[in-house]
Amino acid sequence: MLAMDEELIHGIRDNGQSLHHLYVSSKLLQLTCCERTIRRYIYKGYMTVKAHELPRYVRYSHKYDYAKKKIVNVERMLGRTFSDFLNYVKENPDSKVWEYDSVVGKVEDKKAILTITFPQTRFQFGLLITKESYRSVNAKIRNLQSKLGNLYEQIFEVNLSDNGVEFTKFHELETDEYGVVVSKVFFTNPYKATDKPHCERNHEFVRYLIPKGVSLDFLTQEKVNLMFSHINSYVRASNKNKTPYELMFELFGEEFMNAIGIKRIRSKDVCLKPSLIRTTKK
Repeated sequence: MLAMDEELIHGIRDNGQSLHHLYVSSKLLQLTCCERTIRRYIYKGYMTVKAHELPRYVRYSHKYDYAKKKIVNVERMLGRTFSDFLNYVKENPDSKVWEYDSVVGKVEDKKAILTITFPQTRFQFGLLITKESYRSVNAKIRNLQSKLGNLYEQIFEVNLSDNGVEFTKFHELETDEYGVVVSKVFFTNPYKATDKPHCERNHEFVRYLIPKGVSLDFLTQEKVNLMFSHINSYVRASNKNKTPYELMFELFGEEFMNAIGIKRIRSKDVCLKPSLIRTTKK
């Protein structure tokens, strides 16, 4: 019982892991009893780790002032609406679809994170950008196109973007710098987070490390890569207990992972606590 208690403390309290992730990664826990029993012990107060320390134990609702948001450059939407997207994937069901959004901190911040999500595997990575700058977003994607070369159009076939100001010129990324078509771009409906649910869902893991209201200006791309390396090495029940990293490596290989700066983290070392990126040097 003592060994199990110590295992729970290290995984959940120290590293912010979920009980499911810890259980799948720990032979000790699996040999002791079932996951459901351990959860019951925690909820009954038998263990040092308490129920409120489990991820998702407490949920908060948030209200947003949508009136302050502004949609610009309506012309970009021609042939690229969410309805156009649904029709396209219906006609091309095997297309590789990616979702794009941004994570922000404080109002006065100069930095933000562009998040790029592959729903099929729950994989998400991030690029540090200048907040609300479409030039910064496009420059980051152009750089990714340059790194991947011909591999880019094979991987990023369909791209579904948020409607924020930082995506004002996102449709220009359908072609490379020479005007050759390399992908399809579509936009979600205004104020409809449900149009890109996988992207939004994955932001929950980002908020474990960077709670809402915390400034992002301390971030470097190295810290962003480290954060998403841990997030993508986190066991998902929805992936049949495989990590997003494992599934993406199987699909796209080492060259892709190196290009986006994501590495595999051992299950025992996965940490979803703010201290991960606050104490890491550049």
